[in-house]
Amino acid sequence: MIPEHVLTWAKKPGPARLLAEIRRRRERGELKPRSTIKLDFTADQRREIGVVLDADWPFTARPVRLSELRSGLEANGVAELDDLLEALDGPLRDLRRERDAARFAKQADEQAAREILREVGPSVPEDVVTRCLVGAEQWTPRAQEIVRVLEAMDGPGERLPVLAARLFGDAHALDMSRPLGRAVARFLSGMPAGGVDGAFGSGLSNAEAGHVEAGHVEPATWRDPVGDSALWRQAWASRGIACDEVSSQVLVLNLPLVGEGPAVQLAAVAGEPVWLTIRSLRGSGWSLADGIAEVFVCENPSIVEAAADRFGASSRPLVCTFGVPGRAAQLLLEPIAQRTRLRVRADGDATGWQIVNSLLGLPGAK
Repeated sequence: MIPEHVLTWAKKPGPARLLAEIRRRRERGELKPRSTIKLDFTADQRREIGVVLDADWPFTARPVRLSELRSGLEANGVAELDDLLEALDGPLRDLRRERDAARFAKQADEQAAREILREVGPSVPEDVVTRCLVGAEQWTPRAQEIVRVLEAMDGPGERLPVLAARLFGDAHALDMSRPLGRAVARFLSGMPAGGVDGAFGSGLSNAEAGHVEAGHVEPATWRDPVGDSALWRQAWASRGIACDEVSSQVLVLNLPLVGEGPAVQLAAVAGEPVWLTIRSLRGSGWSLADGIAEVFVCENPSIVEAAADRFGASSRPLVCTFGVPGRAAQLLLEPIAQRTRLRVRADGDATGWQIVNSLLGLPGAK
């Protein structure tokens, strides 16, 4: 029990400042029996502290010797300095031990998470596993969530928002903007082709699954699906999950397509810019009409709009990527490039050159 007069003394500005510094060092493991405390006390603070020290201490520049403070407190009924510190501000902490415990817990958490993911994806590169987990406050729950999503993939045809809503009550839980969505997509992209690794979801025994080598992903060749719509869709498609097929669009004007696909009917509107989606371009039921010598490609939709206003149905065939080509633009331009020459133009900034360089890789593009 700390005497009341000592508690009153300890709450005065000088003693309070002194005891706070002692507590800080004590909890950090920096306080030794012969330690001294040297702070820039005011004259009033030195007089307050000096009540429990030698009578001449307030009038000197000497630091507070811990041994002298303990003796002064003992003379006032305080057997242990720690008792006073805890009476004022609660139990003392061992910050060094806490840091060690936190470090060991983190190591155990990371190891457990890696083992969980290694169980379902033994050939996924360690660097990819790390990318799946880094950023999560705790890795083990994140790994468990990834496995939960993998186990819930019933088969081909389910859409990503439907899967997310079924598992988490939130259709956006597995979006590219969400940490879990990015983690699962990265893990899938690190698995062998077809999204099958080991015996997980494959119907194979462990021994049989060990022969699935053709699609193994090497760390040096792994490409992050986050930020690349084509790789993102490919990662989910490897397990039969379909992403949104209407958000990615490409703008066309007077682009003559033939065949049976929905894109054919949509693009048939002469003189009017039309948006085509992945959904409308899906499948191989369409192609570019014969006799089209060249198709012009731009990045800015205002170019297409201006061409429609000025030339209408007589405008040359135009395709607008609407910025960096998304999956819809890729699905349209890749087969078209096999049948005609692409005239690619873009703004002169860094993004424009990125667009041009990406499209110049297509046959016939210039």
